[in-house]
Amino acid sequence: MLLNLSQLRKDRNLSQAELAKIFSVNQNTISRWEKGDRSPDPEQLKTIAQYFGVSVDYIIGNEEPKKKIPKDLKKLLDEEEIALNGRLMTAEDKEKLKRIIEAAYWDAKEMNKHKKD
Repeated sequence: MLLNLSQLRKDRNLSQAELAKIFSVNQNTISRWEKGDRSPDPEQLKTIAQYFGVSVDYIIGNEEPKKKIPKDLKKLLDEEEIALNGRLMTAEDKEKLKRIIEAAYWDAKEMNKHKKD
């Protein structure tokens, strides 16, 4: 069962169909992986982990992700009051912003990886 695949996909704003296209599988296959009805073969699992920049253990739920948000930014989001459009951000808003920044980090890392190839 790929416990974290759904969240990784959503963090990148991808639909199941889009992810299926990336991994050259059917959309129903992605759905079954996320539900735990089926599992990818070991090579597919490695490819998925590499794409998202996480370990296989993280995808299957055995490990917590390593946070890559710079310490200063994390401190700012955790400790400072931040206003957006004249309204103070709630703790939930800040958490969403952290996830967006982390997703952007992984996207940039993936783009840089492809540039090196």
